[in-house]
Amino acid sequence: MSVETLRDIESGTPPTADELGSLGESLGVSPEAVRLLAGEFPEDIHEGLLADPEGALSALRQEIGGRQSGDDGNGATTVGRLGRSPENDTAVSHTPVYETDSGTLYDVDCRDLLPELESESFDLVFADPPFNLDKDYGEGSDDDRPEEAYLSWCTEWIDEITRLLKPGGSFFLYNLPKWNTHLAHYVSRRLTLRDWIAVDMKFGLPIPNRLYPSHYSLLYFVRGDSPDTFDPDRLPIDTCPHCGGEQNDYGGYKSEMNPNGVNLTSVWDDIPPVRHDKHLNRDANQLSIKLLHRVIGMATEEGDRILDPFGGAGTTYAAAELMDREWIGTELHDCSPIVSRLEDGRDDDRQRVQEIERNLNALFTESALERRVEYRQEFGFNFEDYDLSASTVPIQQSLDSY
Repeated sequence: MSVETLRDIESGTPPTADELGSLGESLGVSPEAVRLLAGEFPEDIHEGLLADPEGALSALRQEIGGRQSGDDGNGATTVGRLGRSPENDTAVSHTPVYETDSGTLYDVDCRDLLPELESESFDLVFADPPFNLDKDYGEGSDDDRPEEAYLSWCTEWIDEITRLLKPGGSFFLYNLPKWNTHLAHYVSRRLTLRDWIAVDMKFGLPIPNRLYPSHYSLLYFVRGDSPDTFDPDRLPIDTCPHCGGEQNDYGGYKSEMNPNGVNLTSVWDDIPPVRHDKHLNRDANQLSIKLLHRVIGMATEEGDRILDPFGGAGTTYAAAELMDREWIGTELHDCSPIVSRLEDGRDDDRQRVQEIERNLNALFTESALERRVEYRQEFGFNFEDYDLSASTVPIQQSLDSY
């Protein structure tokens, strides 16, 4: 290990699983013992101490004494957060709470399930963890941790995610910029950071003594130098909501623009928050299916495998089902909103996905073109400036009738 890495660890940057292994080997103890020697008290050991003080104390003595992970002292190999055996990482001991032809949902802490999944078995991982904002997600939730404890908790499941990702696979991490500034540095030691995506999200709430926070951070990583799949949709021109006129002049080269639309950028300002009761599947926050449709469409192909360890309202799973991807998910708290959505809300999600897809890979949305036709004479809109021959929007293919 380099001196720079050791200094980072000494200054408080959590070590990766590989670095823990190197430190443990040098010190003659297990990686878990290194955490203990560094003053960290893992949550699962704390829970075990409360449930079985004598047994937990014995386990602690074994770990600090340098016992190797996976060895229970009798030559047996255990599977769990503190003892996963790399030779036995395909035996899932948990029972699914819900299954479809394409996916499997577990009502369990992701840190208990992820170590049991097969290495390099997912094409895409999307993670939208709790943001540590002291929200009540149900029994057993802990969304108000000290900063170091929250970041340490994140590294636990991130270590497993990087193991589960296929070479060329993609990892998207959605969180507040405050947290992703730390986590970007940590994940970048093992994966390649391709983009920091800013997802515009304005709620209009006044916040004193600071700049108004108006975006979430979506980090885009790939395992290796480049992704196996990168196929982002093109977007329509940004137009006036009243008349359909262009918001930009595109340098005066309208005729040379791609007829399928403009390139996707790293600022996503067209993802609306889910606010209407009609589309909300639970009381807590919920991601837009437009966000997951974009991520899944960009980073995977039909039949690929997706992992989302923080199910929430089930948006990832709903999008995966409609886009013919396989998926595995976990949710520690109430899974009933996810199950209800997948069983009873599929038609609503399908309708929204169809609306999204109707306005992709085209220079104008259908509604924008209708307004441009309405105000064609008043504002002198000239459709001949653009090549609309490749458009998938019907009105763009029949402008002569207007």
